Amino acid sequence: IYQPVDLMDLTVSLRAWNSISPELQQLVEDEVRIYSQKHYLAIQARNIEAMEKFKADGDTVTRLSQEDLETWRKAAIPIWFNWANKNDDARAILDIQLKYMMNDTVGYITEEDIKGF
Repeated sequence: IYQPVDLMDLTVSLRAWNSISPELQQLVEDEVRIYSQKHYLAIQARNIEAMEKFKADGDTVTRLSQEDLETWRKAAIPIWFNWANKNDDARAILDIQLKYMMNDTVGYITEEDIKGF
């Protein structure tokens, strides 16, 4: 499995964050965003290189069909919510993940996908 990832995150304690000026906070946020964008572009370039190498080596690259993705999505979503209903922490984690997956940039799932859960 080939799966590079990009992190658009910098974690610091709230006390440390609040101790720096708003201007420095903005600079840090801007630089993390710029780094993440550059890193994302580098990952995409490496993805292209990797795919070419896989093909040149005679490897078979298998991708799920849209139909298979839909099947997995429909099966997974109820499991997510069953897990999230175990406690408040689990629900908070799912809420964070849902926010990410429903983001316009990512678009893995929609409101319609989770309707009724």
